[in-house]
This record gives sequence, structure tokens and C-alpha cells, in this order.
Amino acid sequence: MENESDNFVFKAENIHKYFSGVKAVNGASVVVQKGKLTSLIGPNGSGKSTFFNVITGFLKPELKSGNILFRRFRGKRSESYDIWGMAPESIALKGMVRTFQHTRNFPDMTVLENMLVSPPRQIGESLIWGFLGSPLWKRQEAQNIVKALEILDFLEIAHIMNNLASEISGGQQKLLAIGRLLMTSPSLLLLDEPVAGVNPTLANKVFDKIIELKESQGIDILLIEHNMDVVMSFSDQIFVLAEGQVIAEGDSATIQKNRKVLDAYLGESPDEA
Repeated sequence: MENESDNFVFKAENIHKYFSGVKAVNGASVVVQKGKLTSLIGPNGSGKSTFFNVITGFLKPELKSGNILFRRFRGKRSESYDIWGMAPESIALKGMVRTFQHTRNFPDMTVLENMLVSPPRQIGESLIWGFLGSPLWKRQEAQNIVKALEILDFLEIAHIMNNLASEISGGQQKLLAIGRLLMTSPSLLLLDEPVAGVNPTLANKVFDKIIELKESQGIDILLIEHNMDVVMSFSDQIFVLAEGQVIAEGDSATIQKNRKVLDAYLGESPDEA
């Protein structure tokens, strides 16, 4: 029987990041197991976004003191990558991609155009192949259109594919950002507050789609989220960050009973509840 510790898709150990002496991340470790939706929560200023920026290559960690490993499964086989200090675009090409707290869709492009610019290594991006490989890039573009329409249909936003990104709602922006990631055929999605600023009805819809990605398409999820209702309802594993350190981990029932979490995150302890 395979040991759970050998079934990880992502592992960050002993991560440190300082700003002018302030320890924004101070030895945090997080593991994402295959097939589990993992959430990273904590009060404002706990280091969650800094941690995300470090593990995705947007910030350099302090001197080598731990590990950042990404593992991509292909059937029964897997490929492991040490992504410590790797550039964001290189990490993304391995199959580990992320959204941002504020969506970065192209406002003056339509929803469909946003989808079509997302796949990496497109033939038409090469000057030589643009001239010499016209049949190839046209065939690839046709394939990308089919894929984009399938993803938009899955996310239930195909009806706005011709709208400019600047014209759609905040919740639709979040779904579009996820759709753009899906165009890269990822194996691990890192989602930074996927339902922040989204009305409750659409927030539940976004999370339903996230769960469906995990269960039907085998895409693993690591997310930061402040909406405790959806975190506790949908997460398989939760890590709690406070003052740059992981102070608790476990399922939702375990986290809700943890005294350290109640003190640091909710400002109360079980005796006071």
C-alpha cells in the first residue's frame, strides 16, 4: 500500500521570507496530497500571499533552508521537480499554475480571446513558424478554439464569450481566470481567494466548479480563501498560518476545535465560545 507521504503533488518545507527584518514567512511547511483540496487560511498579515508568491517564483525565498517540490502524475507514473528559485514561467510550464487575488485578465479582449492567448508555446508566436508553418498554426488555433469553448461551457460562461473582459461581473472574472489556467492543461491549481468579492450564490457556483475539477478531471487544488463557510465545507485538508508559521493542520472538524486557531484566527478560545 502506498504511503500517503509518498502521494504528494506539492511539498514546501521550511520556507522563510523576510522584509527588512520582518519575518513574513518563518519556517512554514505545506503539503498537498494527490486527490485532496487543500486550503491555506489565516488572519490578515499572517503571510499567506507571501507564501504563495515564494512557492510560485514571484519572490525569492531566503537562503536555501528547505525544499519546494512539485510532482506531476501521468497515469501511474510521476515526475518530480525541485522548483526552489525557479522562474514563475518555468514553474507554470511544469504544470503548476496560479491565479491572483485581483484577476489579471486582459480587459480589452473578449472572454474567448483571453482564453486563446493562454496556452503556452503556440506555433503562431514564432516568427519563423508564423510564415512557414501556416497550416500548422491554423490547425493548432482551431484546436484551441474547440478546447476554449469546451472549458467555457464547463464553467457555464460560454454565453459571454464575445463580451469584453471589462464588461463581465466579478464572479465571471474569477471563472475566466480559472478557465485561462485550464487552457494550459495544468495538474495543480493554486487559487488566491477565488471567491473574494463574489456574491454568495456565485461563490458557491465557483467552488462547485473547483470541486468538479478535482473530482472529474483529477486536477489538484491549493487555495487561499477568507470565506470560512466554503473553506470548511469543501476542504479535505487545511493549513493555518499565523505570524508566518503553520500553527495547525487537519480536516475542518479538527481545525474548528483547535485552541491555537481560535485564539489566532478567530480571537477566541473554546472556553470563551
